Amino acid sequence: MFAEYFLQKSFRIFAFYQNLLENMETKKPIKLKSDIDDVLDAFVLKRNTTCQLLDTWLDYQTEISPKHQETLEEKRLTLIEEGDGWNEEELKMRFLAFLFDIAQIDEPDKIKLFYERPLSAVIDNYELSVVCDAMVATPKGIGKPKKPYFFLQEFKKQKNAPDAEGQMLMAMLVAQYENKTDQPVYGCWLQGKNWIFTTLHEKNYCISKQFDASEKNHLYQIIYALRHLKILILKQIEQSETKIK
Repeated sequence: MFAEYFLQKSFRIFAFYQNLLENMETKKPIKLKSDIDDVLDAFVLKRNTTCQLLDTWLDYQTEISPKHQETLEEKRLTLIEEGDGWNEEELKMRFLAFLFDIAQIDEPDKIKLFYERPLSAVIDNYELSVVCDAMVATPKGIGKPKKPYFFLQEFKKQKNAPDAEGQMLMAMLVAQYENKTDQPVYGCWLQGKNWIFTTLHEKNYCISKQFDASEKNHLYQIIYALRHLKILILKQIEQSETKIK
């Protein structure tokens, strides 16, 4: 009888720890791939093409100086002639850097452009990890991003390359989670010469039409969008500082 009782007790203890181990395993975060369909499905999002927030961002114009117009035309022609052969680093160095410079995106102690920065978080039991091709964020010290507001991802040409839109949306979700505000996050992904702008506000994910950087009018609209982005980010920073006070 004692042996039977001992076996039953041992079985219950074994079952308890087995169940505990299974629960621990089920709580282990699921590493999410950058496929856009997987990301949309995991966070119950869908693409929207009409969104007031996105329309307001892109409905903006400003003066572009003659000097900057000359630079843009030079870079536009170079993009047409050589862009198809560039890798992502060459695209950054020979084209993107000039656009961000002309857009004058940086603001001392408030906004800074970063390249190739890692970003990760566990959200709703999903592990998100991405290296951001370009990120606009509040700087921490002299060389680290603190609070991100905008992400740009390039399409990679190599075989089995990560999904640029999926990577960008993962970065936006991490920023939304880490920033802990009700403010929108902005993004853009590149498909060849085409730029697609995006916004994420709560569960509302919106994408724009394509802007072809090899076309002069579209290239100017990209500059307008980047300059307006700076204004929108500064407003977010001002609102955050007001709340703290």
